[in-house]
Amino acid sequence: MLKCKPISTPVEPHAKMCAHEGQDLEDATMYQKLVGSLIYLILTRPDISFAVGVMSRYMKNPKKSHLVVVCLILRYVKGTLGYGIIFKKGEDYKLVGYCDADYAGDHDTRRSTTSYVFMLWSGAVSWYSKRQSTVSLSTTEAEYRATAMAAQEIT
Repeated sequence: MLKCKPISTPVEPHAKMCAHEGQDLEDATMYQKLVGSLIYLILTRPDISFAVGVMSRYMKNPKKSHLVVVCLILRYVKGTLGYGIIFKKGEDYKLVGYCDADYAGDHDTRRSTTSYVFMLWSGAVSWYSKRQSTVSLSTTEAEYRATAMAAQEIT
């Protein structure tokens, strides 16, 4: 991975990951260690939290296709080593929040993922990316749940 070519996004847009498709890894330990290290990196890199969260779902029985995606995340990290949480001096003291949901993004369970981030002085102070506990029946419902989770964070 030291000589790998950096990429501009952590995963391909609209990539479909499934738990049961693909060839099993002979030894899941390396996959688990890589994803565990990426989970630790999320503490200062909220930009990879969604991608790492998706890949952490396959820790028990990873496939070779899952390892390929983890390597893509590592290539993205290599190309964005200067990224992190930065608070800009002189910015307005303003708390800004963003939230989103992917409707039925988990192709195995059809559950959506809620994500939000709150920024203060242009630096992330709180972020969250997690699969919703139940299946949403529409995009509106998935987005509403994401908005409700974000609202709970600021109250």
